[in-house]
Amino acid sequence: MLFTKSTAYALQALIELSKFDRPVDVHKISEITEVPKPFLAKLLQNLSKNGYVKSYKGIHGGFLLSKKPEEIKVIDVFKALEDKDSLVFYCSKNKENCARNRSDICSLRPFFAMLEMQIEEVLKDYTLADVIRIKADK
Repeated sequence: MLFTKSTAYALQALIELSKFDRPVDVHKISEITEVPKPFLAKLLQNLSKNGYVKSYKGIHGGFLLSKKPEEIKVIDVFKALEDKDSLVFYCSKNKENCARNRSDICSLRPFFAMLEMQIEEVLKDYTLADVIRIKADK
């Protein structure tokens, strides 16, 4: 699966930010999530650029969710951060992505394409609120 640390770390940061009603600085979020601060700062800037968090400057600055957890779709966070079209394998959605130009005879592509559709179907309905709820149930 092409979900990377970027998506996992971003979701962790969003979960933590959902617990605050004021801006939280990168250092604090980094301590809570144990995600390296420079990497987290880059992710939060990307999330800010894509409208998931607001960035505040100054002594009381930091980041704050700009949407309710119910309004943040997991698949949208993935697409904003990963800059990839496919969730499963690089050629599963677009046969032109085949590195060897063999998509018409590839025996795995139909399976990956089917898997891609099923995963997208599941993920399109999951929100950050669902992830938080699942975490709380465990």
